[in-house]
Amino acid sequence: MGSCALARLQGLFAVYKPPGLKWKHLRDTVELQLLKGVNAGKPPAPEQRVRFLLGPVGSDEEKELTLTATSVPTLTNHPLVCGPAFTSLKVGVGHRLDAQASGVLVLGVGHGRRLLTSMYNAHLTKDYTIRGLLGKATDDFCEDGQLVEKSTYDHVTREKLDRILALIQGSHQKALVM
Repeated sequence: MGSCALARLQGLFAVYKPPGLKWKHLRDTVELQLLKGVNAGKPPAPEQRVRFLLGPVGSDEEKELTLTATSVPTLTNHPLVCGPAFTSLKVGVGHRLDAQASGVLVLGVGHGRRLLTSMYNAHLTKDYTIRGLLGKATDDFCEDGQLVEKSTYDHVTREKLDRILALIQGSHQKALVM
């Protein structure tokens, strides 16, 4: 196994990030699994060296010591001696997702890391789905934050909510055009 296996790891790929998991932890896990896969390949056959071994030759009555040329493996490059062949691999992240957000995370390996910048600069369309809970307020506006206020929400109707969402969407579209 040479650097050939590592050189073949090129490109972009998408990974689903579940909520509650940090993007860095996900990237590190993917990097570790890729390294395990690259290092799991069959190691190359060990190099053979010629050694001269001293040994007896002849019958039991006449024991002479002679040098015999033998081929023995060298263990200097054995994985149990020097460790795994690959210990680091750079995995780039196209964009970062919040710890509570879930979605597709684009990762790049090798030449794919250079493509991440181009992809980011292309300003591709993103689609967001927001989930909310009416009638509760927390200190950090997250669902797992400290509850600050609790109220009724009977006055909120579908028409009022649609009107507010249309205003928000319109202001974002206006900012996008400008």
